[in-house]
Amino acid sequence: MIWKELNDNLIFHNLKAFDNIEVLQLMGDAMIQEGYGEEGFTEAVLKREKDYPTGLDVDGIGVAIPHTDAEHVKKEGISIAVLDHPVEFDAMGEDGCRIPIKIVIMFTVAGKDKHIDRLLQILDMIKDEEILQGLLDAKNKEEIRTVIQKREKSDIN
Repeated sequence: MIWKELNDNLIFHNLKAFDNIEVLQLMGDAMIQEGYGEEGFTEAVLKREKDYPTGLDVDGIGVAIPHTDAEHVKKEGISIAVLDHPVEFDAMGEDGCRIPIKIVIMFTVAGKDKHIDRLLQILDMIKDEEILQGLLDAKNKEEIRTVIQKREKSDIN
């Protein structure tokens, strides 16, 4: 359950950043500060994003899902940022294509092949247009948490 893992210090509402590097640095450093990432976590996320971009256009809404290998992780967690204005990320699987991103979901997994399961869980969540619009419309951190929580509770029922 993603919402149970959401630490308030890892939810960013109207995050202001100049570019995707600044977004990843702010979020990655917060993951380290909150005990989710090892020293070097942020640099590892930046390198992985350069080698394996995570920008996606989901029905006109730009979403990025940056992460890195388990060796840089202390414990599992997730960070969500809704940006105050879009910043460009390279597109996942498309060389030379950049996407204006408004939502960034960074995650950590503490197991060698567990990132695929978490990535699939996040992809399943973001294909729901209501969730993405709810995140964009959220007025604060609590509303961001509520959007995720509402979706996951409906999945249980």
